Amino acid sequence: MPVFNFDFNRSITNIDMSAARSGIFTPSITSLELHDNKLRRFNGLIQRVAPGKPAYGADQIAGAARRVLRASMKGQESPFIKVRMRRAGEIRAALADAQWDIAPKLLATMHDIVAYIDDDRHALIANNVPIVGLLDDAILIDAAMDTLRGELDDYADFCRYRIGEAASLGVTPAQIRIERQRWYDDRQQELRLEQQLRRVRGTQYGRSNGGVAGFRIC
Repeated sequence: MPVFNFDFNRSITNIDMSAARSGIFTPSITSLELHDNKLRRFNGLIQRVAPGKPAYGADQIAGAARRVLRASMKGQESPFIKVRMRRAGEIRAALADAQWDIAPKLLATMHDIVAYIDDDRHALIANNVPIVGLLDDAILIDAAMDTLRGELDDYADFCRYRIGEAASLGVTPAQIRIERQRWYDDRQQELRLEQQLRRVRGTQYGRSNGGVAGFRIC
């Protein structure tokens, strides 16, 4: 297990990652320092993107780092980090897309996440730390997903819709202008049509009523 050395004078939690202490053999990483002020800043950001989320402690961050390091020992990428950083790419794409209007509250959340990822000076874990350098970014994105999942899924559908519209016109997606409202209206119309078709499929034509024989078409 990782060992925590609490130095209250320095306000730093030093997580010992050496093989002798933790049993985890990882090249180029023997310890992980978590500064109290950075942890407080990180938890403050968590509260902005996911209000009500419990604060993370150094032991929780260490436990997550340990799992990532164990996966690395087996030659595996961390699915937790990989999937969340893919979501980070989706956030960037949505922010950069002039045709995708984002509600102000969600817009602020997305900008907060990107700003944290890009500001390595104040990050809880520096990006250049081997193997676990993106762990704090992934934890932040994971905390925000309850808020952002619907928005990102909608944006992915919008992109598919735009590609389909461009293909029908024989142009590239960059060559057409489609507003979010148009995508939403068309999808709602498709939904109403699908619901109508389901009702029709559930109707049994030709069934007799009140003992009167049903008709036949020859």
